[in-house]
Amino acid sequence: MDSPSVTPSCGYRTFSSSPARRSSWQRPACRSVARRVPPSMPPDADLEGEYSPSSVSKHPAAWYVEEYARRSSAVLADLGTRVGREHYGSGVDEYVVLARHTPTSPLLVFIHGGYWQALSADQCSMWAADALSLGFSFASINYTLAPTATLERIVVQCRTALEWLTDKAGLRPARTVVAGSSAGGHLAAMVTTASPRPTGCHAAILLSGVFDLRPLVPTTVNEPLGLTVPDAVRLSPAHTAVTPVPLVRAFVGEEETDAFKAQSNAYVAKLGAAGVDATSRVVAGRDHFDLIYDLVTPGTEIGDTTTAVLRA
Repeated sequence: MDSPSVTPSCGYRTFSSSPARRSSWQRPACRSVARRVPPSMPPDADLEGEYSPSSVSKHPAAWYVEEYARRSSAVLADLGTRVGREHYGSGVDEYVVLARHTPTSPLLVFIHGGYWQALSADQCSMWAADALSLGFSFASINYTLAPTATLERIVVQCRTALEWLTDKAGLRPARTVVAGSSAGGHLAAMVTTASPRPTGCHAAILLSGVFDLRPLVPTTVNEPLGLTVPDAVRLSPAHTAVTPVPLVRAFVGEEETDAFKAQSNAYVAKLGAAGVDATSRVVAGRDHFDLIYDLVTPGTEIGDTTTAVLRA
């Protein structure tokens, strides 16, 4: 393999908005970003559009990134010592943001998105206070971002984090529910329904997930990931044997591209064929980025579903 070329980056790197190079996430940087995909491989313009959530969202991706961080920062500041970072591994990025209710309270675990190359658990912990008020413990899993980590390594980190939360964190949750959004939906599936062994989780809430990674290979999303088609197959829940989980609920926003809707429908069909109680729903008025606001919000379809499965 040729040595990766390097694209300088400072602040936020934003891909070109031209149809051939649209991407919906920006990577926080002030460092060099390694390109693992040969520059001679042109992006697929159609797939770029379908897998660019910001092409149909209410606001640019950067606006939502700032909003996630603002909301999460305010919540964590208000909770003070009731929430904190706890490490599940020795790496600097291997931690969870954990708010404990009681040791036996139901546990809601969230895995953030950002196409495996943006965001953090600290920026995606806005639900911690609401979860505590509902009687749940809450954990947001952090992981090393690409290109520093391969996607395979990220999956291992998330599986290790979930194992730590359920076995080594001093918690004995009555129920454990794993939720994830976008790339986090992929990771939530990889640690539950596509785990190599049963995890004891009671449900997965999959928001706008990417379950078949093959369409991402010829896109700019893949530049820091460096996935080949065989890699994409091996790391796709859609192409992995199903590990039964009692219940899976997938949601996608009405204001999303057809590709994201198709991803959820296809994966839910695979789960259903394997005997899993799985459904996929389209949420009116929501896009790829604001869908997560409903995670534990009473009176919303997603919030009521999450609360119900944690209390079941």
